[in-house]
Amino acid sequence: MKKLILLRKKPLPILFISLCLIVILMPIIPSTSVYSSSDTLNITLVGDLFLGNWIEEYIQKDPSYPFLHITSILGQSDLLIGNLEAPLSLKGEVYVEKTYTLHCHPQAVQVLTAGGFDAVTLANNHIMDFGPSALMETIAVLTKHNIKYAGAGADINQARTPAYLEKRGFKIALLAYNNTLPLEFNASNHTPGTAQGRWEYIEADIKKAKAAADLVIVSFHWSAELLKEPKPYQRSLARLSIDSGADLVFGHHPHVIQGIEIYKNRVIAYSLGNFIFSSYSKKVKDSIILQVRMAKDGPREVTIFPINVDNHQVVFRPKPLTGHDAILVLEELSALSSKFGTRIKIHEDRGEIIF
Repeated sequence: MKKLILLRKKPLPILFISLCLIVILMPIIPSTSVYSSSDTLNITLVGDLFLGNWIEEYIQKDPSYPFLHITSILGQSDLLIGNLEAPLSLKGEVYVEKTYTLHCHPQAVQVLTAGGFDAVTLANNHIMDFGPSALMETIAVLTKHNIKYAGAGADINQARTPAYLEKRGFKIALLAYNNTLPLEFNASNHTPGTAQGRWEYIEADIKKAKAAADLVIVSFHWSAELLKEPKPYQRSLARLSIDSGADLVFGHHPHVIQGIEIYKNRVIAYSLGNFIFSSYSKKVKDSIILQVRMAKDGPREVTIFPINVDNHQVVFRPKPLTGHDAILVLEELSALSSKFGTRIKIHEDRGEIIF
């Protein structure tokens, strides 16, 4: 009996020590997910926005009209950014004669606020269609409604100045550059306009922004309309941006999608296509919404939502594609991206890139 008692008492210290070790070691045992949602920022990027012309009769009645089908997607965002393709102004006169000149009523800004936009890029080939007065009113309207902007200003210094945003403990710098014609739209030392995407500007601006922010996002208006393959200069400028400190690069202007490249563990989306664009072009039918979950040391995952932007069908309300239609767009994007070595996993109605 005595031996039995000794055998029962002996394991107790071992059990006690084991429990203590578990308690001590628990904080340093890695979990399956190193980054929780509080460590990351969900950034949503969309393509071109033109809120004038045919869409006006709909948004005057209800500024939230365009978002009926995509509220759930945009609602996942901590930060929402798009390219504002036309001035929010009816002032001025045609600045440079061209085939298409765009502008929209200043009240169209209510669409941006209804959608939850945090910032827009202005470096493009239409923001100066009606000259400096229309550009400056656009900037005033955006500022009044607390929407940040980048890529244009009263002179080249302002056009190159990043927009700074703070979200969930992150400080984000947004820069935007215009690599399209007409050249007259670009700002100078003494005239308003857009920030031209020059090599020396890009390198210097990003390095400076990176020193002041946790993340740097760079936007380019580039390439050619309806072109699905990036031009060589696009890849050069995108990689220059990453080499200089950018964490995320996205582009627009072709109105159609181009591929996604992962370079040095950073994301380059060469063209997102249209988003809410007041046009009935039969050449533009689908597009994507890009969501990037970012930690301070880089991206964690990319989610791609294919959307229907054929206004003959959706009437200025982008609609998520499903089933076979979604797979077709994602397979096309996957093929375009595979040329850069990027693998996109198709999961139901969306694409995923996991880091």
